[in-house]
Amino acid sequence: MLLNDYRIIRPKSTKIQRKGKAHYVYQVVGQTYKPDKKYTVDKRVCIGKMIDEVYMIPNDKFQDYYPDLIISEVEPPALSDTIKVGMFTSVHSISQKLGITDLLASIFDDDHQLIIDLVSYMIVHESCTFQYYPQFMRNHPSLLGPRSDSTISSFLKNGISEENIKLFLSSWNVMHTDLDCVYVGYDSTNFNCAARGLELADYGHPKVDEGLPQINMSYMVNQEDSTPLYYELYDGSIIDNSQFSHMVEQAELYGYKNIGFLLDRGYCSKKNIDYMDRNGYQFILMMKESQQICREAIAEVALQLKGLEGYYIAEHGLSGTTIEKKLHADDKKTRYFHVYYDDVKAAEAKKVYLVHINKQEEEIQKKLEKKISRREDMGRYEKCFDLKYDDNGYLRTYRRRTKVIEEELKYKGFFVIISSEKLTAQKVLEVYRGRDNIEKMFRSLKSGIDFEKMRVHTDASVKSKVFITFLAMIIRNEIFQKAEELRKISRKEYTVPAIINELENVEVTRSGSKKYKRMYALTKKQKKMLSAFGLSEKDIDQMAASLNQKSASSV
Repeated sequence: MLLNDYRIIRPKSTKIQRKGKAHYVYQVVGQTYKPDKKYTVDKRVCIGKMIDEVYMIPNDKFQDYYPDLIISEVEPPALSDTIKVGMFTSVHSISQKLGITDLLASIFDDDHQLIIDLVSYMIVHESCTFQYYPQFMRNHPSLLGPRSDSTISSFLKNGISEENIKLFLSSWNVMHTDLDCVYVGYDSTNFNCAARGLELADYGHPKVDEGLPQINMSYMVNQEDSTPLYYELYDGSIIDNSQFSHMVEQAELYGYKNIGFLLDRGYCSKKNIDYMDRNGYQFILMMKESQQICREAIAEVALQLKGLEGYYIAEHGLSGTTIEKKLHADDKKTRYFHVYYDDVKAAEAKKVYLVHINKQEEEIQKKLEKKISRREDMGRYEKCFDLKYDDNGYLRTYRRRTKVIEEELKYKGFFVIISSEKLTAQKVLEVYRGRDNIEKMFRSLKSGIDFEKMRVHTDASVKSKVFITFLAMIIRNEIFQKAEELRKISRKEYTVPAIINELENVEVTRSGSKKYKRMYALTKKQKKMLSAFGLSEKDIDQMAASLNQKSASSV
């Protein structure tokens, strides 16, 4: 076996023999006399292969004959001998089909290739920590070839201007404003930031408070297919609700006409609803189940939904129906309350709730035994326990408030979504669950893609990093959407992480010919995944051919 990572000057005592186009190196280990020919021939052992007129690549027998010679390692090539091409081919293809590649090229010129490589890295590696980019890219195809982490750092700081980001977002949204009506999901998130001196970073109300300044981010998505449309970074001290109206105004500036908004529980305020009513915007809004109006709606239909008959939505594995109500006594409009019941989630929620109650009771008992707990220390237990105190204010006895606990258990497994326009319970659930994909993307952004803390030290780098992440979210969402039919086969086997892991196993290898090619046939699962993205074995082979062309041109 050739030791491809090593090279050595051919010993003078060896002999060279040509076989085809290759020249092999042989060690003479003896001689044999051939009586019929009446001459002596050498007994030879192959010990390597010539790579030029001086150097050879040894094989595993070389040091049997030359143990004292030091074999020097050959500097490794820029690319590994085995390249993972499946997921990168998919990402590049999706980028082209969505028009992202051409749009980036028109704005960033040749730098667009590096941007797409970074997007591919983010999606596959599930990280935005670019210090590992050079090592990762050794065994992945690249439009430009591996770049050092210092090159990436410089590019983030100087290569992506705020003007070009705005130009991309404007052009990207122009491509989506021709829809008759679009529900646009709105949400926000924040990133803790350890770096000092960033203008965007300020102290606010982070969802995970680590005592660090934060940067807030709002984003809009097309709820029809969850495509991210645009985003804005803003000062960490600005609260989400006050940013909401500004994001709506931005949607109008981009040219969206008929807009509906999809909001989570955090935006359920009379102020926001009045704002949308006043401006003629439709909305779909998840409600807090603890609200009295929701509990009234649940009570109206609970028996029907638990009975399942006629209300079961098979595609989602739960029951749902719609009733008309007003949100409050002076509400001028009738709203559509879509009430759902999931018996599986109900059982899980009841179990969690009862475990919580048991734990609280254990805590109360310990406090009672110590005889040091006063009324002001027991507020968190008063909802589900009837607590009695002595004349000095110390806890004396307690008992469960059984009716309160039973009342809470009645609502487990239910949830309520309201809409401003008349839609079926099934349609509203389909629309809202599309939003779940965006939430998963942001969870991936902050955990799997390692964006929980900003690891850059200039505002320009922050903006560049968020922009590249936004592009990664667009393509990752497209992967999710294209795999919809596959998830009907198996929801576990065709998640986005599962697809990434499986397609990473699609590889091309170069051996003696120095040309990359597939060594193995694609599996049935890999073919299904590639087919979902409009790809086949031919596309993988074309990627191998592209790698071979780059290798040839670099020689």
